[in-house]
Amino acid sequence: MTIPNRTIDFVYVLTNKSMPGLVKIGFSSWLPEDRAKSLYTTGVPEPFEVAYYTTTSWPKAVESKVHQLLNDYRVNPGREFFRVTVAQAINTVRYALVDAASINSWKDSGFYSLVSEDRVSLTLKSGQIFALLSYSDLIEMMRESPGIIDLWQAHSDGDVLEIYATDSPGYVSGISDHDPESEEDPVPYLDRNKTVVNGLINGRERLMPGDRLVWLPAPEDAKEEASVVFATQSHCQIVSRTWSPVFGPDGLPLLLNDFLYGNVWPEAHRSLNDALKSFSTPRNWAPRQERDSSWAQIGSNPPPADYWLPQLKRRKRKKK
Repeated sequence: MTIPNRTIDFVYVLTNKSMPGLVKIGFSSWLPEDRAKSLYTTGVPEPFEVAYYTTTSWPKAVESKVHQLLNDYRVNPGREFFRVTVAQAINTVRYALVDAASINSWKDSGFYSLVSEDRVSLTLKSGQIFALLSYSDLIEMMRESPGIIDLWQAHSDGDVLEIYATDSPGYVSGISDHDPESEEDPVPYLDRNKTVVNGLINGRERLMPGDRLVWLPAPEDAKEEASVVFATQSHCQIVSRTWSPVFGPDGLPLLLNDFLYGNVWPEAHRSLNDALKSFSTPRNWAPRQERDSSWAQIGSNPPPADYWLPQLKRRKRKKK
């Protein structure tokens, strides 16, 4: 049986001039502009306009949380229309993302395997961290002795970490590895007209086949929330984004790899030890450094944005 790839979908806020004071809040696997056009064919006198949208791996959960929070303003229990301002709707969606699509949404006590074409969007809380575990070479792998090679940190509530899995090493780049194209945003816009800016990129890293990425709760949540482990079967492009940049002493925005903790807290330490102990020899593996000519070059062939986010491709019209 073929397991469907993980996808990134959208939660949107729509308005309509013929419905003043109302907003429609829902989710779609299509670009919200495409969804809005499809709704215009259903008998409404004016086209829907897209006021806001965001990406998530848990669109239904986020939509349900928004509808729950705004239930007192719902005009019809069977419809997705609410009598609130656009600003209220947007703020509610942003709150629901952190509440319904963050670390507690990933409940598998083992690990999540990432294969080529998987697309994942993680909503972060300030203070959460990521630990990158890897076998640095074949000798470490033979000894079953992986290590922690990097630590990352989220600096604002609502930041997003995207994981794009691919078979091509030429498609991925990492700032920490000083790769080509690593300072470019692979998906800078969320629409085809390049007007909807996809936040501010504040980190771009890469995972190699055989790596594991451990997502850990912030210290204040460590007793109530569990860590999450992703295991890579393919190369993965990591992109972090913020809509509320935090600035360091030098006046520059903090990046994903700006790790500000002096040390990890006891719960995180135990989770990392458990992840290292359970890190068996991977089925697929590729070296991060010291890649000779027999290995494909990292970052040599950056793909278009619609490779990472397929919804950006133009939809084919149905033949009549």
